[in-house]
Amino acid sequence: MLSTERRYIIGIDTGGTFTDVTVLSPDGDTIINKAPTTPGDFSSGVMNALAVTAETMGLDRAALLRQSLVFKHGTTVATNAMITRTGSKVGLLTTAGHEDAIFIMRAIGRVDGLEDAEIRHVTKVTKPTPLVERTNVRGLFERLDFRGNVIAPLDEADTRDAIKYLVDERGVDAIAVCLLFSWKNPQHEKRVVELINEACADRNIFVTASHVIAPVAGEYARINTAVADVFLARTINDYVWELRRRLHEDGLQEGGVMMMQGNGGIVRPEEMTAVGTLQSGPAGGMIATEYVAGKLGHPNVITTDMGGTSFDVGLLTAGTLRYAREPIVERARLLQPLIQVESIGAGGGTIARVDPVTGRLLVGPASAGADPGPVAYGMGGQSVTVTDANIVLGYIDPGYFLGGRRQLDKAAAEEAIRTQIAEPLRLSVVEAAAGIYEVVNSKMSDLIRKQVVRSGCVPEDFVIYAFGGAGPVHAAAYGADLGISKIYVFPMSPVFSAFGVATADVIHTTLKTTLYTAPIDMAALDCDLETVEGDLANIMKREGFDQSDVTFRRTLYMRYTRQTNDVELHVPRRRLTQAGLAEIESLFNQRYETLYGAGSTHEEAGIEVMAISIDAIGRTPKPRLKSFPIEGSDASPARKGTRRAYFVGEKSGFRDAAVYDYIALRPGNVLDGPAIIETPFTSVVVPEGVRAELDAYRNIVIEGTHDGHH
Repeated sequence: MLSTERRYIIGIDTGGTFTDVTVLSPDGDTIINKAPTTPGDFSSGVMNALAVTAETMGLDRAALLRQSLVFKHGTTVATNAMITRTGSKVGLLTTAGHEDAIFIMRAIGRVDGLEDAEIRHVTKVTKPTPLVERTNVRGLFERLDFRGNVIAPLDEADTRDAIKYLVDERGVDAIAVCLLFSWKNPQHEKRVVELINEACADRNIFVTASHVIAPVAGEYARINTAVADVFLARTINDYVWELRRRLHEDGLQEGGVMMMQGNGGIVRPEEMTAVGTLQSGPAGGMIATEYVAGKLGHPNVITTDMGGTSFDVGLLTAGTLRYAREPIVERARLLQPLIQVESIGAGGGTIARVDPVTGRLLVGPASAGADPGPVAYGMGGQSVTVTDANIVLGYIDPGYFLGGRRQLDKAAAEEAIRTQIAEPLRLSVVEAAAGIYEVVNSKMSDLIRKQVVRSGCVPEDFVIYAFGGAGPVHAAAYGADLGISKIYVFPMSPVFSAFGVATADVIHTTLKTTLYTAPIDMAALDCDLETVEGDLANIMKREGFDQSDVTFRRTLYMRYTRQTNDVELHVPRRRLTQAGLAEIESLFNQRYETLYGAGSTHEEAGIEVMAISIDAIGRTPKPRLKSFPIEGSDASPARKGTRRAYFVGEKSGFRDAAVYDYIALRPGNVLDGPAIIETPFTSVVVPEGVRAELDAYRNIVIEGTHDGHH
């Protein structure tokens, strides 16, 4: 597979503001770069980013692609289409009598995807708007019971009429099919898909059936998933095929394109699902975390990714990533195995304002995005953002943004903060900027605390990985807030998600509803697991893997009888027998106590298995993290000078912060705050009383010597 001519592995993550690139070379070098994202045509941003990166390697884009083994891509195209509602015109076929299920939704649907502050405004809370219009929903005459037995056969004449109505009269170009209990028995859904294909043979109609995309109980989320998939399918397909064409024309080998999915795996475009590409960028950051944590020996990690528009938090606990059973994307509750990452509107471009009613300073969730961006960008942005505050506080050098590729206007940022924030609050410009910095930091530490406590842990058990362009500016502050003593900033932190995409394995995941009540029939459960693994093995064969190269990861979703919420349990892969039941029950009880505290178990109730999830994993070549000899602790040769920067503490105010050039620092160098370390793509703020050291991998390790307050 690794021929001498094709030796590079490219990972690209298209974010809301920048398109990030990581190129892995066979000798262990990691080349990173960024170019602005181009929302009008995302593929142009990708091609620009490749050109900029190739140039730094002394190549042109075509030469880089010719010498590349594989191009792996995580993209925000699907998420963007959900946000802007630019997808197909969708029709929905469902069981008669259930046409309103997606509009009635579940009680929790009203607040799905809202931040706490938004939920508290009860009068302003509105239901999310589904991706399908009510006039484009038709009920079909058919019915199965909960065991999958046919009560009323499918009325085919009625189904043909419904298809004709949606396509001819309503003008839909995509149809979602979601019938009751099709997860138990898909025969009616399969027939409906056949009828659609017969009726629309000469038209370009996209179809998604719920039993294929989400064979899982839970009507509301299953309809949402089928509708979201078919809504996004055309947009994603058009984008991927156009990008493939451009890459192949430029020299990439046929079959060299792989797409990142939200489950943390890459797949060939032929095997991807549109809804599966949601959150593929944040998933890349989690995969990078898993890889780096394995190398550095960190079992518990909080990942904090602060980009231009959002702040994403994920957890690695006991060395494993967690998956969301029902992730919420743009207020839509879905049934897709996406790596659990929670986001809030708290990025560099997040807008600060004064609430006209309460007179309080508010930060987020709205963002100035890539265009027009912060006021200091000089691209027409009028609203004060977090980045503007960071420039005024001295954390970012206006002349060295993107390594000097873009000049920032500090005076414009100061003026905007003065008129919009400082004067209404009767503060100085600096106090207003410091207020913005503190408010956004406390929002971030609140989100982290909530995530950690929910997982049954305490923040002190974790280290923080800070990445994204803005993360290292704020990490020491929210770390101190949480009492976390070690923070890591990596050489590839500004493009960490792209690095994760480059290292990702091929992964296919199947989630399936099962109903095994106590005492669990282990033989039947084993048969279920084996069947799913057999299906996944066939998919992996199409991906080009021998069976011996594929590993399987099993997860059971379990609960005590009569409970409504289940707990995920990773179980070893071996034949399940009645004798092994006691071991699984014991593992479940331990996991339950970890989450809910000692004495919370209820063993006499018996245990149920509600669902199974299986990952099939095909390993891909990995980068080598290069280590260097440790040199002396003296960092002074890397010092660029001094800058006045504002630090919060006992005596808040401006201090002379030593400014260091990251590229000139050597492993073993130690520097004490107040200091700022500058890289071409981010600044690392080291407050007073805090120490930073470069380890053998050139990671910046920030350790607090403070008493919990920076």
